[in-house]
Amino acid sequence: MSALSLAALTILDAGPAGQIRAAAAAGFASVGLRLNPLLASDPHIAGLPEREREVEELIAQAQMKVLEIGVFPILPHLQPEDLTAVLALSQRLGAQFLVCPVEDIDPVRRLATFSRLCDVAARYDLQCLIEFNPYSACPNLAAAVEMMLATQAGNKGLVIDALHLSRSGGDPNDLLAVDPKWLKLVHLCDAPPKPEGLRTLEEMRAESRTARLLPGEGSLWLDRLMAALPADVGVSIEAPTARNAHLPALERARLAYQASRSFMDRQAARAHMTPQ
Repeated sequence: MSALSLAALTILDAGPAGQIRAAAAAGFASVGLRLNPLLASDPHIAGLPEREREVEELIAQAQMKVLEIGVFPILPHLQPEDLTAVLALSQRLGAQFLVCPVEDIDPVRRLATFSRLCDVAARYDLQCLIEFNPYSACPNLAAAVEMMLATQAGNKGLVIDALHLSRSGGDPNDLLAVDPKWLKLVHLCDAPPKPEGLRTLEEMRAESRTARLLPGEGSLWLDRLMAALPADVGVSIEAPTARNAHLPALERARLAYQASRSFMDRQAARAHMTPQ
């Protein structure tokens, strides 16, 4: 059975310490943490010894792995050399991946920034994964593949987010044209059918952050998605939903684990069934 990780966004309000506690108690083998603050509400951990120590001790006590660290948007003003504190902490936690959405519309500058980030991250044994989404400067899989392949770094790859693949007009079959070695991480969730008509960037962003469904609750082609990904892909459950926002973080984590484990078990059973 594939190990499951809990993405920070699923219970973002819990903060890194709360995310570790909830993920461990719910049954997850690993966790994703937001250690590079993006929103004003994101706590600062890196560079603060007491907070760093708390997170490190919690990971050790829970005997958990850290799959991904977020988020590292590729912005016009980003200076990768300024990220050494969070990268050093990520390395001490044993993290594998940095999640990098792309927000710079200048193709030359964003490629240079991403390449520099890969170079700096390599010093800390971290891999930089481009995450496309339809409301960013990297709106679809093709754009992400082009940008990723354009850098010479070896520690690069892609995040495939189920919702973003759907809402950008993509399909799991599109992944078959990508070398599997670049498909490092999947953000797994479900969703209702794609809304008809044009939507604003804010509407798409709001759906991504507050209106996802747990695996098996919607209509996405998750079976085909998992079949198109390599067997060793990292599986991170990223399914924040406003309908569960009133529940404690631990209960939301348990619901995410139960739904995701059931989905993965059903998929494994189907894969091993022999034709009648």
